[in-house]
Amino acid sequence: MKKATLLIIVFIFLVLDFLALDDIATGNEPSFFGEYAILIVSVAIFGLIGFYDLQKKHRFTKPPSS
Repeated sequence: MKKATLLIIVFIFLVLDFLALDDIATGNEPSFFGEYAILIVSVAIFGLIGFYDLQKKHRFTKPPSS
């Protein structure tokens, strides 16, 4: 359940990132603040997901202390 929820969240952010990048590349608005905000927030979220994943893997691969 937890893994499925995480995959759905990642998929939603990837779609939002694609749409934001498409709007930046093809749009002619005076300001792209919203699009850049979406990209910055998604980078932060993907970074946190990666950080926690690395921490979890590191915790399980540590050799037992004697």
